[in-house]
Amino acid sequence: MKRIPQIQALRAFAVALVVIYHAGITSGGYIGVDIFYVISGFLITGLLLRELEKSGTLALKAFYLRRVKRLLPTSFFVLAVTAITAWYLYPATMRADLGRDIAAAGIYISNYLFAFWQMDYQNLSAVPPVVIHYWSLAVEEQFYLFWPFIILALFKTGGRRRVAQGITVITVMSFLFSLYQTSVEPIWAFYSLPTRAWELGVGALLLFIPTRIRFSPNYLWIALALLIYGTFAFRDSTPFPGTAALVPVIATAIAIAAVNSWPRPLNLVGKHRLTQWLGEISYPLYLWHWPLLVIPCVYLGRNLHIFERALCVIATLICADLTHRFIEEPLRHAKLS
Repeated sequence: MKRIPQIQALRAFAVALVVIYHAGITSGGYIGVDIFYVISGFLITGLLLRELEKSGTLALKAFYLRRVKRLLPTSFFVLAVTAITAWYLYPATMRADLGRDIAAAGIYISNYLFAFWQMDYQNLSAVPPVVIHYWSLAVEEQFYLFWPFIILALFKTGGRRRVAQGITVITVMSFLFSLYQTSVEPIWAFYSLPTRAWELGVGALLLFIPTRIRFSPNYLWIALALLIYGTFAFRDSTPFPGTAALVPVIATAIAIAAVNSWPRPLNLVGKHRLTQWLGEISYPLYLWHWPLLVIPCVYLGRNLHIFERALCVIATLICADLTHRFIEEPLRHAKLS
């Protein structure tokens, strides 16, 4: 499928928010993950629907092979380099926890294990897990595992209309459960698929907006204002996801729904070569940024100064670009049985 420049721009914006949040620049940049979820729900459900409407079924083997080639080589490569580097540089007293965290990330259940271990992502300890950011990948992988079967079953029972109805029910139920869990078990609400599925569901529901509806370019300014508000107004103490997650989710939904109506200034920025490049490398950029910020802290035994954090961000960009060029893209297009 041809890539949409505006969605690439949203990816770039999302990963930039997460990086500057972890670099200590903003207080609410963690909403970048929510942007990714809405994008994933939109793109993956769109792929599944187009295949169903064309052939009446899903080639599940081909679907999962595409996901494997797209995600796992880059993920495992960064995980392996992180594990070896941290094992070498970390003190011996930290290696048991390191091994535990690496194993959890490698089998894509780290979101539940980090919740069980009470690793509060919004209130990270002095020595946070070097792979704690893999929790969001685990949520997406779990989503990819179940979602094609759900969409296929709904389509078989009533076509596109039944798919829309089913996604609506799932999205509403997940949102209500998220509200409940955020007030009762906030850590589990933050990490688990059932409390995050509504964000992916919102992205999926965008596919059912009638084509006759036209969105004003002014809506994009509203979306941008919401994202800026969340980035700077949200704090580590903000109950999340809960109602607060509506801010990035609604903003991203608007940006995708009005993808053909972006105002000229936003289009110019979104289609700029630098923005598109950041969107292209957003996946390895997300994977690399946290280890490159955390490992030096542990090795030096102190927080990084702003200049040192800037160097880590530059190193992240370099590592992400090289990983994209020599691992992500070649293996993604490899002809595998």
